[in-house]
Amino acid sequence: MKFAIISDIHGNLEALNAVLAKAEQEGVQKYICAGDVVGYNANPHECLEQIRSLNLVAMVRGNHDEYVGSDTELVGFNPYAKRAVMWAKKQLNDEEREWLAAQKLKKVLLKDKITIVHATLDSPSMWGYIFDVHHAKDNFSYQMTQLCFCGHSHVPIMFRKGISIVNSKGNVEEVKDWADISQSEITIPIKTDCKYLVNIGSVGQPRNSDPRASFVIYDSDKKQLTRCAVEYDIATAQGKVLRAGLPDNLAKRLALGY
Repeated sequence: MKFAIISDIHGNLEALNAVLAKAEQEGVQKYICAGDVVGYNANPHECLEQIRSLNLVAMVRGNHDEYVGSDTELVGFNPYAKRAVMWAKKQLNDEEREWLAAQKLKKVLLKDKITIVHATLDSPSMWGYIFDVHHAKDNFSYQMTQLCFCGHSHVPIMFRKGISIVNSKGNVEEVKDWADISQSEITIPIKTDCKYLVNIGSVGQPRNSDPRASFVIYDSDKKQLTRCAVEYDIATAQGKVLRAGLPDNLAKRLALGY
């Protein structure tokens, strides 16, 4: 079985369509979304329609989904992000907003040994980030499945924890190859005696100095994870942002991957 795991689409329809085309080409059968379908870019409605049309086995709520989907007071948002959230709210109808707000903060697929969260497992509603081994150790304390997929930071990163004496039980290390931006595909084999915490990266607003849309394919038969970096029509996405009257900075950053 092949799963596509996507996150942080942020209303970027061009990036999402490119990712879905790649997933179909690779024979993906099921989809998982780690949140933030909306925010920043100009096609929140269309991206939400696309996500809901997939064979979606799990979806969790991101912070932008929460603020667009509800009347929760905006906390910790810069002026650009806040403006995009307020704009996106007006693009969705009540049913769409309610659907976003109804998504859980965490999902566990026991049969597939997968956990999905947008931010962190220890306090998912606080919207914290996982950037290093220290933060990863905290997260692993709450991770009961072999695989956990997250997003939020827009930066792909992977951590591995040994769960057997032979494989340094309790030791947590970063899998450095996962963050390599010189490749279009990076495949990491899954060791049976390890747990994995995997940040997918962002489909719609990458921040790892690589403007390509990032997503992950999990092959449960081959026991491997592949991160794909996909080219898309950035100029069209930028033009939509500007025509919508959203901040110029949101359009410029797409070409820079930051």
